[in-house]
Amino acid sequence: MTLLLVAGILLASAVGLWRFSRRWKRLWKVVTRIGAIVLALVSPVLVLLFLLRGVMCGRYDFPAVQAPDGSWVASVSEEDCGATDSFHSSVQIWRRGWYTLLTPSERLHHTVFAIEHDPRLVQLEWKGRDLLVIRYPNDSRSADDFCRSQWYNVQVQCVSYAPDYSKPVANMPPLRRWLY
Repeated sequence: MTLLLVAGILLASAVGLWRFSRRWKRLWKVVTRIGAIVLALVSPVLVLLFLLRGVMCGRYDFPAVQAPDGSWVASVSEEDCGATDSFHSSVQIWRRGWYTLLTPSERLHHTVFAIEHDPRLVQLEWKGRDLLVIRYPNDSRSADDFCRSQWYNVQVQCVSYAPDYSKPVANMPPLRRWLY
């Protein structure tokens, strides 16, 4: 969505520069209008990137796990951009309450854990009202993995375990794409 917003701002800036420079002297008018043309040409490229990302990449959203009192929710998700791309799994938490009726809960989520490993091997468990335990395979260490220890009053514990690859893993949930 940010790409679309930036594209709109660039296009509006280009139109504004073009109209604003109508009464200037020839040299400044030419320089300003060249800048406006550049901004106007960059804008459709950003819109195209926004649209292609929605076509190429999909998202797997696993079932959410609620805290015992129901005030917090955690969920595992996976960004899938094709066969040549590795896993991009993450755990998001968000607060449940009356205001979630006004805004979708997906907009209020915060990523507390990211890993480049199969999301079906990530396990979530609430231990009490404000303690989330995330279990992940111990063979998944890469530079992009991270675990945030706290978000608001929720404590997050990331615990590694030795996965048993001889057992089958669960199926992936349905793939959601932005355009279809």
